[in-house]
Amino acid sequence: MRPGIDLRYCKGCNICLYMCPKQCFSRGVDLSAQGYFAAVVTAPEKCFNHDRTEKLICELCVLGCPDQAISWKPEPEEKEGKDGNKTG
Repeated sequence: MRPGIDLRYCKGCNICLYMCPKQCFSRGVDLSAQGYFAAVVTAPEKCFNHDRTEKLICELCVLGCPDQAISWKPEPEEKEGKDGNKTG
């Protein structure tokens, strides 16, 4: 599981940047449809819950978001390319 931000709800308060102990988020540089600089998940691999499917360890970003814009998304499945190497 990895954190994901729903840009329909994010108002760019950036509380998630300050709450995340692993610094998985950063300030966005593009305006959302609502006109906010929404946060972005830039380092999901640092998240405590990365590659975990059962018990969540840290949910500070989800619990701390005042707009409930952050939720858990499944990891994208890796696909095997024509050369046999996995791609993300």
